[in-house]
Amino acid sequence: MPVENGEAGLNWLWVLGAALVAGAGWRWWRRRQREAAAPVIEVSEEPAPAPDLGAEPVAPEVIATRVESPAPRMLARRSTAGTPAVPGPAQPRPWIELELRARRAGVNLVTATADVEIVVRNRGEAEARNVRVETRLVSARADQDAELGRIFAEAGGRPAAVPFTLAAGAERTIRALVTLPRGEINVLTAAERPMFVPVVTLNARYAIGEAGAGEGQTAQAVALGIERAGAAKLAPFWLDGPARMFESVAARPHALAVSS
Repeated sequence: MPVENGEAGLNWLWVLGAALVAGAGWRWWRRRQREAAAPVIEVSEEPAPAPDLGAEPVAPEVIATRVESPAPRMLARRSTAGTPAVPGPAQPRPWIELELRARRAGVNLVTATADVEIVVRNRGEAEARNVRVETRLVSARADQDAELGRIFAEAGGRPAAVPFTLAAGAERTIRALVTLPRGEINVLTAAERPMFVPVVTLNARYAIGEAGAGEGQTAQAVALGIERAGAAKLAPFWLDGPARMFESVAARPHALAVSS
């Protein structure tokens, strides 16, 4: 009986070993089957071909799984909401220029007087309508710029002519006589002598646009003095001399001006 039991044990060991070998072989065979069925992935160094715009559309489920890089920010379409409109080309408009030519000026016991010509030119590319030119005679003073700023900002001077229309490139000459009461003259002193320097202000306003939607303005001031032969500077008007009008009068533009 002991011998028979030893033989039976050996038989079972052989059966178990055969089973293990068979199981291992079956597992190796299944792995080889899976490897044979799996697709081979090759890494290519060639660039991917450009997409064919005429090809059939890709299935939606494929699109859902595709990860695409975002478009460059500079190429992205931006919303126009809140974006300021690009201004169009500037419309032709009139531009008025003024020139003063002094004819005569002087002082008497009552007033200071200046006889001048005002040349109004339209340097713009459109007609200037309702052109209004005003003139004043003031006296030079230390706070001259502040006084001229107030005059240019208001409309209260003496009209040099009735309102008129001036075509593009045209000009018109206006004759004007402006006065200042002697009591309003700002008296200056030079070499212990009283004198004054007359200043003529020009202020032109005009309509811009077909329906007069805007208004342009040109304003400037011109100081007057007496020309002397061989002298670079102009002489002032002396207040302690005889009353008279001087023919040899010249104009010098003031630095302060308006053009809009």
